[in-house]
Amino acid sequence: MEEKRKHPRARVYWDVTVWKVSVEDEAGTQWEGETVDLSPGGVKVRFAGTLEPGTPVTLIFAPPDGGPIISARASVVRRDARGHAFAFAALSYADYVRLRKMVKART
Repeated sequence: MEEKRKHPRARVYWDVTVWKVSVEDEAGTQWEGETVDLSPGGVKVRFAGTLEPGTPVTLIFAPPDGGPIISARASVVRRDARGHAFAFAALSYADYVRLRKMVKART
């Protein structure tokens, strides 16, 4: 089967600790969740809320590489039993490179 993803992805359970993500919609509703997978183009997050595809959000998270917190605009691509898949809409080039290096090191 041909890979359809634009970017490779990696499971994000790096250590015993869970990687936390804050998801905030445009109305200011906020949920705390945890990552499932990560790519430089997006992230899958498990949280208690339900958002429809296309919903814009802000994701705030601290990757486990010790670097600064990332705050990025994203939108819901799809949701399933494992969580919501988000595509980054506005990720700085430095954060893109940072995430790409993290994924590459784990794939």
